[in-house]
Amino acid sequence: MAVLWFIPAGYLADRIGRKPVITAAWLCAALGVVSFIPLTDWRGAFVGSALYWSGTAGLPLIIAYVTSTASREQLGRALGIVLGAYFAGNILGAPIAGVIAASFGFRVAIAVAATFLIGSAALTFGLRAVPPHPERGPFRPPRTYWTLLALTPFAAMLSILALALLPVYLRDVAAVPLERLGVYVALVSVGATVLAVLAGRLADDIGAIPAVLGAAGLVTAACVLMALSGRSEPLVAFSALLLGATQAANPVVASAVERIIPRARAAFGYAIYQVAFALGFGAGGTVAGFLYDADPLLPFIATAALALPVATAVGAV
Repeated sequence: MAVLWFIPAGYLADRIGRKPVITAAWLCAALGVVSFIPLTDWRGAFVGSALYWSGTAGLPLIIAYVTSTASREQLGRALGIVLGAYFAGNILGAPIAGVIAASFGFRVAIAVAATFLIGSAALTFGLRAVPPHPERGPFRPPRTYWTLLALTPFAAMLSILALALLPVYLRDVAAVPLERLGVYVALVSVGATVLAVLAGRLADDIGAIPAVLGAAGLVTAACVLMALSGRSEPLVAFSALLLGATQAANPVVASAVERIIPRARAAFGYAIYQVAFALGFGAGGTVAGFLYDADPLLPFIATAALALPVATAVGAV
């Protein structure tokens, strides 16, 4: 559902401004979560799910908004902070939701989540309005954009390959106790938060190519270390932290995409990129399942083998 809304939302945002469409997307997501609170039957969740996932169409618009308000010299840093904040929210939200659900029930946990999302939607009203850029003909980005777009599904697939079944691997192969499983998953988010910010700063200081290759190098090291860790929890924990690098290149690539898209069509162009990313990301989970069935180590081996070649191809663009 989210993918269906990315392109229309981006198209609209370039014409009426990013702020109103971002606010509408956040309100849709909040309304979707609120609709879950009174449910007594799963069949009623369809509308709420549709509204919630439609709200995620605001993601490419946020990226486009940042590019409209941040200087080109600071773009990687700004996107790194924004995406790092998103990962930080995941770190805090998951354990808090679990505690609330265990103590007071799922309905209360959903109500608390809805409250936070409504608050987030309210904050979008405080965003500075940025008028749309004047229309300057049809959407005709440079050839570099289309080349990068063709590589995006493969890069997106690789970014999830080692993570899709990580909790299953940790439980079944690394023998991590169930009560500590969430800690290791949180370590991935911690790594993603810190490394996304660092990668964004690195891209601004020395360029996007070294930042992308550096993230790919960390991913390769993390996957090799995870495959060799066995049941050593300290090594598994360190590997999980480094696996956050799978998401660290996101602000770098996003800033690179935004630099080559005409400013008048930034939201639309990034929305198309986000669709390509989402398709590859979804396919990556399926591929990870097949690889894991063949051998639990294969997702890590495949990621380690392909991370640097794919990053090199992206950097060559």
